[in-house]
Amino acid sequence: MEDVLVEIQQSPVQESMTEIGAIQGVAPISLNMVLVTLVYASALSAIMYFAFKRSRSAIMYDQKFNVTLVMIAFMITLMLQLVQSNVALSVGIMGSLSIVRFRTNTKDPRDLGFVFWAMGIGLASATSNWSIGILGTLLMAAFVILSSQVKSETGVMLVVIRGGEANVPLITDTVLRRVKTARLKAENLLRGSFEVVYEIKTTSESEQRLLKELMTIDGVDSVNMLAPSAEVA
Repeated sequence: MEDVLVEIQQSPVQESMTEIGAIQGVAPISLNMVLVTLVYASALSAIMYFAFKRSRSAIMYDQKFNVTLVMIAFMITLMLQLVQSNVALSVGIMGSLSIVRFRTNTKDPRDLGFVFWAMGIGLASATSNWSIGILGTLLMAAFVILSSQVKSETGVMLVVIRGGEANVPLITDTVLRRVKTARLKAENLLRGSFEVVYEIKTTSESEQRLLKELMTIDGVDSVNMLAPSAEVA
């Protein structure tokens, strides 16, 4: 009778130990599979690195951020490999990630898309979705590079024109003819000098043609192109 009672009392414990062993006994991923996954992530990250560099001008390009994107792709790949091979460790990793907060301001709204792109590369690499990863990366790279070649507006800029005695109405006509949108912000006429400030919105090529044409007007000594203080901050 005692043996029966002992067997009944120990059976729940044995079942719990069996469940724990099943959780901890997940078969690890082979070394060859890990190497193949990392090589695949490296190839896709190289395409993303090249696309990011081609889509930025020399002034706006940030190499550190580009390297960070590659690091994100690698980290996501490695963490998902750990999740697949060890359930207990994956719970700790997810808990650690839940307290991470990112406060870095992006220079370009497209930077957020590149961050998700890097995460997608890591997901495709770790889950061995080769076709989806390759096709998605190639399409995304082509779209980013082609869209960066399209002529875009420079945004709102301030044009400050200074000089001696000049034909101010002619300056106004020149500005209105060369830009899509122009608004007079300030006009100071002094004895022997003047200063006119316009708020304009146009493409970079039209902007350069405007500056050159304004400098050909008699009496104009300087033309300055400034970004509003809110955009500089």
